[in-house]
Amino acid sequence: MKFKGIIIISDIDGTYTGSSEGVRKNNEAIEYFKSNGGLFTFATGRVEFSVTSVVPDFFELTNAPAVMSNGSYLYDVKTDTRINEICVDTDYAIPLLQELKAAHDDIGIRINRKKGYMTPEINPAAYNDLKQYISNVKTVAFEDMPTDNWNKIVLMGTREQVRQAEEFVKGHRFRDKFAVSYSCPTLLELLDPEATKGNQVRYMKKMLGNYTTYCCGDFENDEDMLKKADFAVVPSSGMDKIVAMADIVTCHCKDGTIAYLVDLLDRQLG
Repeated sequence: MKFKGIIIISDIDGTYTGSSEGVRKNNEAIEYFKSNGGLFTFATGRVEFSVTSVVPDFFELTNAPAVMSNGSYLYDVKTDTRINEICVDTDYAIPLLQELKAAHDDIGIRINRKKGYMTPEINPAAYNDLKQYISNVKTVAFEDMPTDNWNKIVLMGTREQVRQAEEFVKGHRFRDKFAVSYSCPTLLELLDPEATKGNQVRYMKKMLGNYTTYCCGDFENDEDMLKKADFAVVPSSGMDKIVAMADIVTCHCKDGTIAYLVDLLDRQLG
């Protein structure tokens, strides 16, 4: 069992995905890796009810808890349970969002809560993001929103709209109550400062035992995870600053990031 004691934890967009051929190579490599004793899972901004729209084989591919919602919890795919859930403090979140909406009415707002989404209104920016999950979306006025189990807040719009929202949040009196990062140029995410992919990877490592972590990512919301990994793995197609921090730089994501890594480990371990 040459891969026993190794866990690969991969971001999805721009790392695991890239092309249909790259995904096929990744899936074959993942199955080979697991059959030889390795653990594989994902670290994603998505949640369990939406992730299969991008990774149809998500539940079959993972054999370890997944980091979900960009680090707000671990998800045990076998038992359908959340582990180490870290939620946003709504005493700060609700007034911040109310003031943001008053200043920038065109911004879209999505709140991840339990197994669904909330939004104060489905405006054009919100609709563009939420339309494929509309059955899981509730429209609720701020004053009527439940205040428990907010995993994260996502601000949506054009690049300029989101940039203006970022400036507002970073200048707000409650700015220190949130970790703020982009998951893509048109999605800005607000989480509890302790809710990071990297912190969940560390928690998972303590939970599972003495595993060597190979964490794979390409964008700024992967930075903390890559810093806290035993080995940081980045596709050559990743952001320049993320590629620069890699221990291992793989092929372009479209050519199969995970397949490249498994082949490298296979040759190293003999």
